[in-house]
Amino acid sequence: MTTGATPTKRPRRAPARFDLAAYGAELDRFMEQVGEAYYRQLAGLEAAMGLEAIYREHAGLFHARAIRLLDKLSGGEGEEAAQARALRAFAVEEHLSAGVADLTERIASTEAQAVVVWRGERIAYRDVWNRATDIAHRAERNALAASYYEAVEAINPLRQERLLRMADAVRELGYADVPDMVRQTAGFHPEALAAQQRAFLVDSETVYFAALRRNLAEIDIEQGDASRADLARILRGSGWDAWFPARGMVPALRSTLAGMGIDLDAQGAIQLDVERRERKSPRAFCATVRVPDDVRLVIQPRGGWDDYAALLHEAGHAEHFAHVSPDLPVAFRRLGDASLTEGYAALLELLVGEPAWLMEHVGMPETEAVAFADFNAFWQLARARALAARLIYELFLHREPDLDLAREQYAGMIGHTLGVITAPQEYLAQTDDHLYVARYARSVMVQGALSAWLQAGFGESWWRSPEAGGALTRSWSRGQQWNAQDVVAHLGYDRLDWRPVLRQIRTRLIGEMSGYGGPNITTRAGTRKV
Repeated sequence: MTTGATPTKRPRRAPARFDLAAYGAELDRFMEQVGEAYYRQLAGLEAAMGLEAIYREHAGLFHARAIRLLDKLSGGEGEEAAQARALRAFAVEEHLSAGVADLTERIASTEAQAVVVWRGERIAYRDVWNRATDIAHRAERNALAASYYEAVEAINPLRQERLLRMADAVRELGYADVPDMVRQTAGFHPEALAAQQRAFLVDSETVYFAALRRNLAEIDIEQGDASRADLARILRGSGWDAWFPARGMVPALRSTLAGMGIDLDAQGAIQLDVERRERKSPRAFCATVRVPDDVRLVIQPRGGWDDYAALLHEAGHAEHFAHVSPDLPVAFRRLGDASLTEGYAALLELLVGEPAWLMEHVGMPETEAVAFADFNAFWQLARARALAARLIYELFLHREPDLDLAREQYAGMIGHTLGVITAPQEYLAQTDDHLYVARYARSVMVQGALSAWLQAGFGESWWRSPEAGGALTRSWSRGQQWNAQDVVAHLGYDRLDWRPVLRQIRTRLIGEMSGYGGPNITTRAGTRKV
């Protein structure tokens, strides 16, 4: 041992710079695997997803250390900081998802395999609600809905465990709760959005309850006595099914896109999965396996107008991601403000309620098209109010430790907003992770701004204009590099606003103020003069 000499200190090596490109490349591989897994399970092709193995393979992407490094990079200005913010939001959400991957798998597998026995028939769990809304007889409809709620309740212990485990993980990351996490990572304030939505609920109350009362009267139900299943029966609109044959669904989409200068058949990136399968999810979806090269539009056809609406909605997603510039970094090709892609989807879905589109692509005569537009406007209004109510409820859910109280809050909030008796069992089944309902609520406002801008620039029937299609494809090519506020600002709006949406709905509703019951309109708050 040498003594008497002062040891030489080695210079401390600077920490390696975080490699955004390498992180993005692995993220791309991870999302391709997850997209494929979700597609195959929800499309009814496989019973299991295998999520746990995928999350283990890519655990470094959403390790707490990666989140800290991305957090440091996200505070500056410029493109690198913008990428880091999008990647941080991804890493946080997937960190949480990884912690409950086993429960996600169990819930999805249980839902795919569960059946409800009804009048001796075995009905797949995922088909039960749609079957209930197809039943014209009120007592039968609500009896099957009650069986559905029993099945929902049987799966709820898994959902409860998943919710609580994820809430613990949110706090471990240093956030107070899910709304706080969204505020710090998603680029908008959930509470401010909820305040906007409360204003929307107040301003749309009279028109909604007038239309609800009119629609309930058509199926001989008094306002105040209706259940959520009864409202779903109205919104099902089965009386319009003859105008929307299954064989015409894809041709209608193809011809709509052709009017915008888009050749669906020449788009090798987009795969249409419109085949009916027993275990397929009833909720249409778009699987972005590789962006922009492999985008899968999936729908479980049930027959009727809502198949067309769902196909158009998912086509909005598919066209968006298929047009994304391949030169963009993954943070902008795949990630960013999901309010934007949901807005594009809502924009195309809106076409099914346009009389001119109905006459051209469905073959409705004008009188029928105007009547259907009235029905569809009510559907849009009910959905927008439901999204607002869900946002307000979910803010409560993520801050309320008493789940029994959350159940009652769900039933009360949804029931109060929609004017129908709502079962509490779905208080978790109707929620998406990470307060995603906020993106849906924002997307309604994005759609309103886009629709008004396209009509002003390219005419009421903007979907017939290749120039309008060109404007959209240019916007789609940016992926989600811009957030929803950036896009509406580019269109000339000061901020996201629900008023254009409500104006559009009002123009379609027939007799909203005077067509039923004269000048006194009954709402859930009582009778008022309008």
